[in-house]
Amino acid sequence: MAAAPDNGSRGDGVADALIRITSPDLPIYRVFPLWRFQAALGNRQLVLASPHLWEDPNEEIGSAAAVNSRRGGRVIINQSLAPVFAQCWSAAPESDTLLRAYSRVVKDPEFSRNTCPRDEGVRVKTTPRKLLQALRAGTLGHWHGKWFVGAVEYTTQNGLLQKIADDIGRFGLRAHEAPVNRAHLHLRKHETFSHESEVRALYVQTEPQFEGPLMRVQIEPSAVFEEVSFDPRLETFERLERESVIRSLGFTGEIREPPFYRRVLPDIWVEEP
Repeated sequence: MAAAPDNGSRGDGVADALIRITSPDLPIYRVFPLWRFQAALGNRQLVLASPHLWEDPNEEIGSAAAVNSRRGGRVIINQSLAPVFAQCWSAAPESDTLLRAYSRVVKDPEFSRNTCPRDEGVRVKTTPRKLLQALRAGTLGHWHGKWFVGAVEYTTQNGLLQKIADDIGRFGLRAHEAPVNRAHLHLRKHETFSHESEVRALYVQTEPQFEGPLMRVQIEPSAVFEEVSFDPRLETFERLERESVIRSLGFTGEIREPPFYRRVLPDIWVEEP
């Protein structure tokens, strides 16, 4: 289960950490809750979560598995693996589906202000290389583990189970103790989510020295976040307010207005009869 080749890794070790990603410099995107992005800027932190916090129960499929064989009988595996922490991004450049899933705007009819600011999202752009370099720098000398950035593989429920069986058939009952195999285990998802084009940053601990549901990594935000775009359903005055806040928190990257949700005046030429 080798990582995909890195085109232009410049000897920085990025290639070994990429899984199913053809280039470390292709853009990836994440819709942060606006308040959490502001916290990331102010605290200079990225927060990763244990997959058991996610809603989809299949996110942890394989964290415990019953293996049956004629020779060994029934054995339960993977119950004592070291923790994994993850953060979800996407390779989809523009997605109304993802925007509506992670950002909510309900306008007050009198003032046109969003009445759900707690649920409002902001779309952030980076690259696998920048994300990896920042996460590695933030954990150097602190914890024992390996970082990966990989594209999620989508398959059926039976496909998910078959891939676990394939891992065990190829590497044995302790297959998922190897960090790269563990990363692959957490880069599989049911095909109904394929529209997300998900990319995940994963930290696979080699020792269970850090327990708890969240992992906080110190970063330099300006080295990670290239571009921001606010929810295009906001009125201009609210977007300017959001811009002022993140600039005051030190964001120096581009603030881009999304191309959709704009009112366009059709300007059409026709041939006269």
